[in-house]
Amino acid sequence: MRNRIKLFPLNLLLFVTTILYAQSPMAPGFNMLETGKFAEAKIFFEEYLKTDSDNKTAKLCYGRAVGLSGDPQKAKVVFGELLKLEPKNLEFRINAAECLLWNKEFDAALVSYSDLEQSYDPNPIIELGLANTYSNLKKYKKAIHHYKKGVALNPKILGIYIGLAYTYQANNENKYALETIEKALELDPKHKQLSGLKKTITQKYKPQITQKGIITSDSGDNQSLNSKTDINYPLSTKSSIGAYYHFRESSNTVIDINSSRQKTFGVTSSYQITNKINLMANVGYLDIKGDNTYSDFIYKFGSNIKLSHNQDLNIYYQKEYHNFNVQLINSEISQNHLFANYHIITKYDIGLFTQYYYTTQSDDNKRNLLFTSLYYLLKKSTPIKVGLNSVIMSFDKERAEVYFSPEKYLVFETFIDFSFTQPSTKIILDGNAAYGYQIINSENKQQSFRMKLNFGYKFSDNIKLMAYGEYSNQAVGNASGFEFNELGIILKCNF
Repeated sequence: MRNRIKLFPLNLLLFVTTILYAQSPMAPGFNMLETGKFAEAKIFFEEYLKTDSDNKTAKLCYGRAVGLSGDPQKAKVVFGELLKLEPKNLEFRINAAECLLWNKEFDAALVSYSDLEQSYDPNPIIELGLANTYSNLKKYKKAIHHYKKGVALNPKILGIYIGLAYTYQANNENKYALETIEKALELDPKHKQLSGLKKTITQKYKPQITQKGIITSDSGDNQSLNSKTDINYPLSTKSSIGAYYHFRESSNTVIDINSSRQKTFGVTSSYQITNKINLMANVGYLDIKGDNTYSDFIYKFGSNIKLSHNQDLNIYYQKEYHNFNVQLINSEISQNHLFANYHIITKYDIGLFTQYYYTTQSDDNKRNLLFTSLYYLLKKSTPIKVGLNSVIMSFDKERAEVYFSPEKYLVFETFIDFSFTQPSTKIILDGNAAYGYQIINSENKQQSFRMKLNFGYKFSDNIKLMAYGEYSNQAVGNASGFEFNELGIILKCNF
């Protein structure tokens, strides 16, 4: 899980008053600041101050250029010097408060902007800064409140709309984000950042077809060929419907047993009750033909709950059938899972993911499975995670002749999870690997290793083609306890 909460570049609004524009000798520098040429502006105002060192406007602009070109600590010193000269200068105080955002001193920025709001008449720039601060603190409701106050004071400031749109998106309110973008584009129809955000959001709500072709094999001479077709059709930013058809042919090259063919087709739906709660439902029909022929309905229902900006809880109930190999398919054992996932990531980039399964089966067996992952996010732009995983699994009854069902099973491993995929590039590359050991009942511990590599290419924003390979010798990775390999091709098309 990525997401993937990031600090949005909401604090780049250039605050230059009409007084600045009246000072024509510095006009080229003002233009550099306004057009985002911060490194050039830094050089311009640095040179200007050599001939007019007491010009406070030039120092103010120099401070902005220094901070926005990558040295916010130095900018903090510059604004501090200006405030010593004029402690109550509103413009100096606003820039000093914004500089705290550049330095990611969000709590200090909140104090500064709150004091500004209380000390001066209503001001849209102060409301913008306060909203930016709350947004960076992930307090999105308060941020939205202050963006709206800023719009009410001055509906012509583009930066307020940019901040509001990004915050709506971060708060999972994409309908309002799109409405805000449309209002902002009326002010600047060619704004690249807004157009890019609109494209990112609308891309999520395009109908999509996903086609997968998968080959699996294991050390027990089991093989399977799989074809999966999934269609998702968004009805709005809150709801979607879909359909799927899955085909699987399983065989064993050693055991004298006929191959089994499994067909599954069904419908899916999801609905966002609030920006914090999403419901989903899948209902399908399973048809098995082989040495044992049977059919049944299968289903999955669940809810995804956003507990806070950095916490997620998912709860599901699912019915399915064992289908890893021919023997398991012929056993006609259904499984009813009640499971939950919980994920939290702290501001220190330390995350915890926990998953618990309670499974009852039609053969009167029960399973408990607890998976826990503690990790550190090394890099955010191209996510790289390293950490420790553990698995604790147990069955009430051991049925080793049919499927892997130990009384006690433990896994401890270290892992790395990486993605080198950039939004601006067409190459897709990500994967993971883990190494550790596993203990089955009272046996000696065994080495455990698994890895997966995914490589793909984005032909356009609407067409992606990927291929992946996966290997694991973890007994928990498949129902039969064998080590296995999987190769697959995935084609995704948006319309």
